[in-house]
Amino acid sequence: MKELRGSVTFDSSALIEYLAGTDLGLVVKEYFENLKLEERVYCSLYAVSETFYVLCRMKGLEHARDDMDRILRSRVIEIGSTAEMALEAGRIKCERAISIADCSCIATAKLTNSQAVFAQKEKELKEEIERKVFDTNLVFLSDLTS
Repeated sequence: MKELRGSVTFDSSALIEYLAGTDLGLVVKEYFENLKLEERVYCSLYAVSETFYVLCRMKGLEHARDDMDRILRSRVIEIGSTAEMALEAGRIKCERAISIADCSCIATAKLTNSQAVFAQKEKELKEEIERKVFDTNLVFLSDLTS
């Protein structure tokens, strides 16, 4: 298994894998366990909402609230929530056929000079990468486990 290193911006898909304790989530767990002082961890405000609602549907409201409270209180993840990030996400969405959540992750990564980390390469992202490479590094947990 390859290792995730450097500063990262987690998409909700990567956070959900981590919180659900899946095999892909183990990559994130190891990243957190070996986090270096110079490495920064981000996620978009949109990813917080999406992670919460998916966990809520999977495991219930109380479980989702507990998991998200634990992550947010740890202060390990910085939440990207500036107007500049929102505008950059909108610009990416204007140019690309991907979800606003993915755009938000990529915009946060771009503005924080970090890597955008997704659980796996979904169809829309794959098609957009093939059409035109992003100017931000995209990492897929599924690529690190194969």
